[in-house]
Amino acid sequence: MKVVNSTEIRERISKLRAWMRDNDIKVCIVPQADPHCSEYVEEYYKTRSYFSGFDGSAGTLSVAMDSAGLWTDSRYFIQADIQLKNTGIDLYKEGLASTIPMKEWIKDKAGDGVVAANADCFPRNAWLELSDGINLKDLPDFENIWTDRPQKCMSSAYIHEVKYSGKTIDDKISDVQNEMLKFGADLLIVSNLDDIAWLLNLRADDVKNNPVLRSYVVLDSGCSLFVDEQKISKEVGDYLHTHGIKTYPYDAIHNVLQEKSKKLANGNGNSGKVACELNRVAQSVFVDICENCTIIDTPYIVSKLRAVKNATEIEGYRRAMEKDGVVWIKFLRWFYDCKTRGLRFTEIDVSDKLRELKSQQPLFVDESFGTIAGYAEHGAIGHYTANEESNAVIADKSLLVIDSGTHYLDGTTDITRTLCCGELTDEEKTDYTLVLKGHIALASVIFPKGTKGCQLDILARQFLWQNHMDYGHGTGHGVGHLLNVHEGYAWLRPRENGVVYEAGLTMTDEPGIYKEGKHGIRIENTVIVANDLKNDFGQFLKFETLTLCPIDLTPVKLELLTKEEKLWINNYHTNVYNRLYPLLNADDKSWFNKFMQELDSKLK
Repeated sequence: MKVVNSTEIRERISKLRAWMRDNDIKVCIVPQADPHCSEYVEEYYKTRSYFSGFDGSAGTLSVAMDSAGLWTDSRYFIQADIQLKNTGIDLYKEGLASTIPMKEWIKDKAGDGVVAANADCFPRNAWLELSDGINLKDLPDFENIWTDRPQKCMSSAYIHEVKYSGKTIDDKISDVQNEMLKFGADLLIVSNLDDIAWLLNLRADDVKNNPVLRSYVVLDSGCSLFVDEQKISKEVGDYLHTHGIKTYPYDAIHNVLQEKSKKLANGNGNSGKVACELNRVAQSVFVDICENCTIIDTPYIVSKLRAVKNATEIEGYRRAMEKDGVVWIKFLRWFYDCKTRGLRFTEIDVSDKLRELKSQQPLFVDESFGTIAGYAEHGAIGHYTANEESNAVIADKSLLVIDSGTHYLDGTTDITRTLCCGELTDEEKTDYTLVLKGHIALASVIFPKGTKGCQLDILARQFLWQNHMDYGHGTGHGVGHLLNVHEGYAWLRPRENGVVYEAGLTMTDEPGIYKEGKHGIRIENTVIVANDLKNDFGQFLKFETLTLCPIDLTPVKLELLTKEEKLWINNYHTNVYNRLYPLLNADDKSWFNKFMQELDSKLK
């Protein structure tokens, strides 16, 4: 977690205000977003981080002439409070009744004056909502203020082979075109980067830890890809040509979309129907659609197909989990050896060791996000990243939260374990046990087809609620297949999101608890929705746990566990042992065997 000098942030805000004054702008809205509605963005698009110093994945900065505010969610309350200190930027905590909504704040500051924002960085619906009652104008993206801005990434695209993806580009395009027919759409705009990567079986490294290619796709009777030409090698170019994909320069999306939509409007008796996701297509792209066309909002038209994994992908996840499981056994051996020998090691050492072990596994591509290794009070910072200033030494007390994930060619992983580092307080033990109970309750549930994540979320929170505690983040998210670890289609959280669960969805199960200045706890496995029993009451579903890694039982208060919960733990650890033991070398087998015996004894 980097903390930028507050004086530097004040100077940047001052330059922004000078620009606002010169252009008669009352409020400037600065999100952290790209033209593709990505959760994580390239360095080039980290505008909000540049002007505020806050580098979390969610949050929006609004700057008026006399004040500035940053709105973010509960995952980042602690981090934002630290990073905004002495910058002159006020923190507004979203979701709290006492927090003024950003739009109200903007109206109060701007009145009838101009509010500036970049149309590249707002989806159509968000732009419309923000425009209601506000004099909102598009603006350039700070090129004359952020003079040392990083260049856009120019990574090379590569083909994700069918032996890993399980489905050809032709079949995927055909499936999407069939979905278009259901809506009566003549043309579809695909702007989300992970949708495009999945659709074309292409990957790249344009966004750190997200193997995506900055591009657009337009589907009609054919398929057009808009991408910086230097990203496409001869091999990839030949591949695209073989499959009938036309390629254009990235910025040509505007002219081509204008031409195609105008042609549709003029040559089609029903005005031509253009499909896009209004919550995801950028305002700057939406305005290129001919106004005479009929717009069809098609939420998740590609994402739903992407999120339900095919048999090849599912088998790939199983293999990826085995590789990650081997990594964790080797890591745990190293961790406990360091503790036993009294060696000095830090949060960064933990992250570095995990990456080293992952890189030795076959089909390793990259980490699926930067490892979160938060010791003691750092564990309470949900998306903490250690740096040289904050890097804590792992002592002989408290807890260490490790959230880590990996991209392999055959699958993506996401796992969190909280490890006992020595002496624990009674509070730490109780909290750990309650989180574990919630994790087990969710992992064990059987539910009818048609159920949504918002209906299951309470299972993970119930034991915390009974003790007047809660956590601010969702309980689970979809996991991409060599794609974004936050898949962005199915969620497991209290808020309604309309997605019905079906077999083949890969999700996480990750309840936690975070106590500022004390400790954090999270236990996370990746699971897959699978068919269970079908009877007169319909089809029932369940979660099958994919992650293969022991759960630390040292912090557990056994008296708080039921017989059924102990049985779940035993069954889970038996599966972990049976799957991983044959994959280990002789020395690791010997250590693993002893370690699992000790775990087993702790439940008795």
